[in-house]
Amino acid sequence: QIPDSSRPSITIIMSDNYLTFTIPPNANADANAANDDPIKILIHQATTTDDDQGDAETNTGFVMWPSAVLLSHHISQHPEIISKVQDGNGDDANNGGGGDIMELGAGCGLPGLTAAAILQKNQDESNANNSNNNSSSASGETSSNNNDTKVIFTDYNPAVLENLKQNIELNEFDVSHEVYGLDWFHQQPAGHNDDDEDRAGVMKREENIYVERKANTWVDTEGKSHDQLKLILGADLIVCSNDSDLVAHTLDASLAEGGMAVILGASADRRFGVADFPNSCRELGMKVDVEENILEAREDGGEKLMEELEMGGYNQRACTFGHDFTMFTIHKPVVSSM
Repeated sequence: QIPDSSRPSITIIMSDNYLTFTIPPNANADANAANDDPIKILIHQATTTDDDQGDAETNTGFVMWPSAVLLSHHISQHPEIISKVQDGNGDDANNGGGGDIMELGAGCGLPGLTAAAILQKNQDESNANNSNNNSSSASGETSSNNNDTKVIFTDYNPAVLENLKQNIELNEFDVSHEVYGLDWFHQQPAGHNDDDEDRAGVMKREENIYVERKANTWVDTEGKSHDQLKLILGADLIVCSNDSDLVAHTLDASLAEGGMAVILGASADRRFGVADFPNSCRELGMKVDVEENILEAREDGGEKLMEELEMGGYNQRACTFGHDFTMFTIHKPVVSSM
């Protein structure tokens, strides 16, 4: 569950150039452990023209949303969500699909950057332990099998993708990462899209070439297929009524068997499609746990966290206070034979 008010909240400082998020460590961590240090993330919000923003369905990635802050807080308090992927200990550790992490609809990228920071901490701690072991070992052999996890940031709008790249550079972490355009419509199964009734994939309209999405892959906006992933994070993905199906099919295409997704956003009374989302996932064979009213579940009703947002100058148009949030934890069962 989302941590209660007895645990530290995120602090936010707004400057002219970027927001600085200081995210507390896991409250149950060893006080002497390396992972006890808070996570500090710098976020630049995209500066755009009206032409960049397009319509309301594609301009949501230009500013930070409260649900992204809450999701980042959640994974910082539950770093095992990240560590299981890094260590290869998912629901089925031996199943294929790659041990990588995606932030879907990343926008400014705070949850993905938080995941990268946790990976970096784990990597630094592992390297330090290996170094200590080497100093007392004649063989000098080390194990670094937990350093290969990649964080993949995805969004639709090209201007948002450029800002994502800037935020990655701003935080200077030493973790493998990639940025791709991803359109939910391209991940739908054959017959799902009205304009391509018998196909599933990407129409590269500049070249008038249709690139079909391969089975058990997701496809970027350039038409390149990618392996499925072990963990997907997403904040405030479901806004319109058809988003429940679009996001569910995108998860089905991009999530490996044995993988998990954590999707957090505004509750059903504020967003169309949220109420239908669990059934959309279950119809595709995925298991869904739903946690509603996650602010209300805190001892202070989330007031401390929201006060931090407002004190940081975080009271812009994207931040609607006074509503609660819902978190979905989705598991894709292992059904194929090895």
